[in-house]
Amino acid sequence: MGSPLPTPEERREQVRALVSMCPKSERGLLRLRLYRETPTSPEDAGYAGLKARCAVCWTVRPRHLQLGEVKERPVATCRHPACERLWRTAKKREQPFHERAKAALLATFAADPGVRHA
Repeated sequence: MGSPLPTPEERREQVRALVSMCPKSERGLLRLRLYRETPTSPEDAGYAGLKARCAVCWTVRPRHLQLGEVKERPVATCRHPACERLWRTAKKREQPFHERAKAALLATFAADPGVRHA
């Protein structure tokens, strides 16, 4: 009996379809959803919730990728070019949400002269 998980290529194709069909209302949460849907594995234990599998293709990543960080954020992919491209595409879909949040934060500080930031 084989694994219940799809092959990495099948999963990349599923993610590719999900990224292309993602509704605007869910774009800001797409990467979080991909990460949360990543199946757990025995390798996950003891690392503060970091998952051992790639968030795109679900292959088990080497320990150095599981614990690696880029710009103080955990690396979520296996570094396969297709996985990296899909992860970046999902990130680009988040950009409008980040821009609106940043504008709202700056507007909050600008509206109240008594509020100071470092």
